Amino acid sequence: MRATDRRGSEHGFVAIEWVAAIAILLLPIVVLVATMPGWAERRHAATVAAREAARDLVDNWPNGNSDSAKLVALDVAADHGVDATDVDIRVPSVGDARGDDVVVEVEVTMPAIGVSGMSVGSWHYVARATRRIDDFRSR
Repeated sequence: MRATDRRGSEHGFVAIEWVAAIAILLLPIVVLVATMPGWAERRHAATVAAREAARDLVDNWPNGNSDSAKLVALDVAADHGVDATDVDIRVPSVGDARGDDVVVEVEVTMPAIGVSGMSVGSWHYVARATRRIDDFRSR
């Protein structure tokens, strides 16, 4: 029996596999890696906005109102580069009495894929900040 020579039967397949690997494996990873810093920035902006809005309500207690807290959260989000249309602020609790909790929720729209100013799809991240009004705080 004679062995067959297989060297000539696979010419050209390396080029096809290389292009397919770049298109199927590498490009999605590059897009994901380029999108992730935007997620981190927006998440941090939502967290800081919620924290500062809750701090504003506690500092101005008992005269703090949810509208001023919302303005504080919008200003902080704008300072971090998040557009006001991408932010939704809720104040479930303003803390009516001593010992109550002040709760502020900031929802930020996250681009599912965002590269070079283009974005496709979105999801929402909610940051929640809770601060307690001091039990012995004077009015």
